[in-house]
Amino acid sequence: MYNFSKMLVQMALLVFFSSFAICFVNAADRIKLTMNWTADTAHLGFALAQKNGYYAEEDLEVTLEEGRGSSVAAQLVATGQSELGYADAGAALNVASKGAPIKIISTIWKSGQFGIQYLENSGIKEPKDLIGKKLSVPPGSAQVPLVPLFLKANGIKESEVEIVSAAQNANLGLLTSGQIDAVAETPENTVVPLAAQGIKAGNMYFYNHGVPIVSLSLIAREDKLAQKPEVYKRFIRATLKGWQEAIRNPEASVDALKEVFPESQKSRDALLKSAAYSFSSACPGGVGDKLGHTEVSTWKTIGEILQSVGKLESSKPITAYFTNDFLPSTSVNCP
Repeated sequence: MYNFSKMLVQMALLVFFSSFAICFVNAADRIKLTMNWTADTAHLGFALAQKNGYYAEEDLEVTLEEGRGSSVAAQLVATGQSELGYADAGAALNVASKGAPIKIISTIWKSGQFGIQYLENSGIKEPKDLIGKKLSVPPGSAQVPLVPLFLKANGIKESEVEIVSAAQNANLGLLTSGQIDAVAETPENTVVPLAAQGIKAGNMYFYNHGVPIVSLSLIAREDKLAQKPEVYKRFIRATLKGWQEAIRNPEASVDALKEVFPESQKSRDALLKSAAYSFSSACPGGVGDKLGHTEVSTWKTIGEILQSVGKLESSKPITAYFTNDFLPSTSVNCP
C-alpha cells in the first residue's frame, strides 16, 4: 500500500513538472506597443498582423495600446513602461537627444505625410508654381520649420510666397473660398475631406521634394534591445509581414483595424479612402521599396535638417539614434 501511494505521488509530481516545463518552453514573449495616437490608417499593418496571427506565429503575445502623442510614446519606452513605441521620428530623436536611452529600430512610415495641398484647378502642379501664391501654415504645427526647408530645396525664396498663419480647422474653408491658394498639411486632412465634398485636390509631399523627413517609427530601450534582440527581430518580422499584406489587401486591413480597435470612431469608408496615403508613406519608392528600412544617407540628411531647426539637442551624430540591425536579413518589399 505504501509503495502504491508513493508511486501515485511520484506520478503526480512527474505530470506537474512536465506540464510546468511545457508551459515554460511554450510561453510567448510579451510585448506592449504604445502607439502614437488613437487607431487609424497609420496602424493598419499592426492590426492585420494581430488578427492574422503573425505575432502568434513568432511566439509573441502583443498588446497594441492607443497613445497620446509621439513624445508620450517615446517617454513611456524610455521609462520602461512599454517595450516598444510607435512615434514620429522627429519627436523620438528629440527625446533621445536629451539623454533618453532609446533607439529607432525600424521606420514604418518612411516618408512623412506632410506636404502642400491645393485645388486641382489652382494652376499649381509643381513647387515653383507656388511663387506669387498664398500658402497657409497652421501655427505651432510640425510644418512650420519644414516649409522654409521645402521652399529653399526647390529654389524658392520665402519672400516669393505669401505665407499666412491659419488654424488647421479653418484651412479647408479658406482654400475652397479662394482666400488661400495652398495649405501645408497632410492629404488625409485635406484631400480626403475635400473629395467627400466632390472637390478634387492635389498634393506634393515634402519627402519627394527635397525634405526627406521620415515619420512614424518603432523605438525601444537600448538595454532591452541588448537583452532580448531576437524578440525585437521577431516583432519587426511579423509587423512588416502585416504591412505587406495590408498593402495587398486594404479592405482586410481596415476590417482588422475595426476588429482589433472596436471603439474606433472612423467609418470603414473613411479608413479605406485614407489607407492609400498611409501605404504611400510606408512605400514612398513604390513597388519593390524595402518596408521598414531607411538608408543611412537619408538619416544623415535628416540629422542635418533637425539640427538646422534646433530639434536635435545633442552633438552626437544621427547614427547614434537609429539602427537597421533588427530588420530581417532578407528585405520585406512593398507589393
